[in-house]
Amino acid sequence: MQPIHCHSYLRIHRIKNNGNIMSNSSESVGYDSPSDASYRIYASISFAILLLGVGVPLWWHTTAVPRVALPYDGIARLSDLEIKISTKIFVAAFTQDRANLLADEIRDGLKSAAGGPKLTQVLSDWVLLDKSLALTRNALAEPTQFSLDKENRRRFPANPAYDVLLTLVNPYPEKLSVNWNFPTVIDEYVKPFLDEVSVVANFSLKSQWLYLMPLEMTPKQIPDSTILGRHYALPEDVLQQIITPLEKKLASQISLNPCINLVMYTPPCDQAPLHIYTRTGHRSRPASNIEAFLSPRWGGVVIANPPVETCKEMEDQGKVTFIPDAAGIMGFFIFHLRLLLGIPDLAPISGTSIVQLDNSKPRQWELDALLRIKAVEQLTSAKLTLQSLAQLLEEISNIVITDTVGDRINGALELVEDSAKKLNRGELLDGFALSKEAFVTAETAFTDPSLLALLYFPDDQKYAVYIPLFLPVMIPVLLSLTNIWKHIFSKKESKENKVDCDKNTEEIEKPKTD
Repeated sequence: MQPIHCHSYLRIHRIKNNGNIMSNSSESVGYDSPSDASYRIYASISFAILLLGVGVPLWWHTTAVPRVALPYDGIARLSDLEIKISTKIFVAAFTQDRANLLADEIRDGLKSAAGGPKLTQVLSDWVLLDKSLALTRNALAEPTQFSLDKENRRRFPANPAYDVLLTLVNPYPEKLSVNWNFPTVIDEYVKPFLDEVSVVANFSLKSQWLYLMPLEMTPKQIPDSTILGRHYALPEDVLQQIITPLEKKLASQISLNPCINLVMYTPPCDQAPLHIYTRTGHRSRPASNIEAFLSPRWGGVVIANPPVETCKEMEDQGKVTFIPDAAGIMGFFIFHLRLLLGIPDLAPISGTSIVQLDNSKPRQWELDALLRIKAVEQLTSAKLTLQSLAQLLEEISNIVITDTVGDRINGALELVEDSAKKLNRGELLDGFALSKEAFVTAETAFTDPSLLALLYFPDDQKYAVYIPLFLPVMIPVLLSLTNIWKHIFSKKESKENKVDCDKNTEEIEKPKTD
């Protein structure tokens, strides 16, 4: 009960009932009427709702970085995924007892760290390549603890496609005419080999001729007992210097695929025969007219010297016609291809020999060993790529993750797991095909250009752009919220006071009526 307010209310109420003189005289110019104040409050409320309820959420949605959900837990479990390849070994013997005995010896020898009989050593070192597989996996997963051996450093990294470029270099065409038919040689020697290993990757064969490209060094002349009385020495230490000027002219970067270079260099008669000397000062191939060397992960070079007899007979004619030995030269090229793709040069085992090939095709067990090495390499690379990508996307929230990238990451994860299961069951071809697809999918996801869309626009730059835009608009709105708050609560208080005064008025007026 507040009697003072009630008396004042009653006084005003009576005056208003008596007439409108007091109410009219109380109006003054320059002040808003109650209806104007209400309109102003309603306008402030509408502006606040429009800005805070519609504008801010719409801005937040349209400027948010799109990021689809990724299987981070599944990618993290790849660290515990072991790559095991099962292989069936069939033992043939004249009697069943002898076959069982050999099978037991092989089983015990493969389990023993010390090896076993010679047959077990052949299986482990030549066929299964256990050590090479383990080193390939460990060197990729933990490069700081394991270093690649000679075979892994020489082999081309895993890739779905390669370019094979055959080049014949004739530095002095005015002195030497080379009679060489590239299409025939490729179809007879190189193509059958590449057709057999096409399951590993896709190969594109190309050939070219290069002229007027002499060596950028002068070989040392060495006297000998031949009919020419001399030959030229090329030290082994400077062989890589030959590749540098050649690489500028080879046009090997004609596609995005790695290029395997196979180069045949034909020196003229006045600079032939050209032989490679080892670091010990001896010829690398004393009984051959063909010299060759290999550059890891680049290719091979064959030096085809014209015959000494031909150079002697045509010494006075000025120009010599040379027909290279196709079988010998292409034999070196095939050997280089085998090493560069991953078919190793097997270390000899005493008392054991390998049946020589009668063609350029690889042996079936060599192809299986290559598939196992490539499967391990591709699976390990796919695992590392997915884990690196997941770590990058977790740490940098500003990277866009589109549906395409998300589908590729999920697909690569499933392919890795399916490939590991098939390899563990001994399904080599299917497991290798899935590992190849997983490798390609993971690399495609990692190199997707959409990942770099917003990396150049960090959060501090966002604040620098949006604060000058929103701050002048938000300050009046926020201040109007305080006025709205005061207006709402003042109306509530006035209503409560009015109700109390009405009750008091009734109590006062009742005695007067009586």
